[in-house]
Amino acid sequence: MSKDKIFSQARKEKRTLLTEIESKELLKEAGIPVVEAKLAKTKAEAMALSKKIGFPVALKIVSPDVAHKSDIGGVKLGLKNATQVGKAYSEILAAVKKHQRKAKILGVSVQKMVRPGVEVIIGMTKDPQFGPVLMFGL
Repeated sequence: MSKDKIFSQARKEKRTLLTEIESKELLKEAGIPVVEAKLAKTKAEAMALSKKIGFPVALKIVSPDVAHKSDIGGVKLGLKNATQVGKAYSEILAAVKKHQRKAKILGVSVQKMVRPGVEVIIGMTKDPQFGPVLMFGL
């Protein structure tokens, strides 16, 4: 999906947050290497994608309403087979529904596990007093 389509869709849905998959598409388009993430809308899709990607994999909730996925049980790491992926898919959905009942759940991202590195967060907003503000943290 192109950056124009990503931003257009977010505006149409009146969202201020991009999903992880959308963010990775933007980074990839800018030439920044990222781990490819595929959207699974069902448990069966998650299991099939994990086999295609190769184990171990990580699953993460994809929702425009959930910014801090790991805080509410929306992340499962180091899954070694399709059975674990299926169980993790169900656990993630249950945890998110428990903590944020009204969250719009698009599915889960399925991605290859990578070696530990430096995790960063990037954000931006338009402040009425200061104008565009960029946040970057480790």
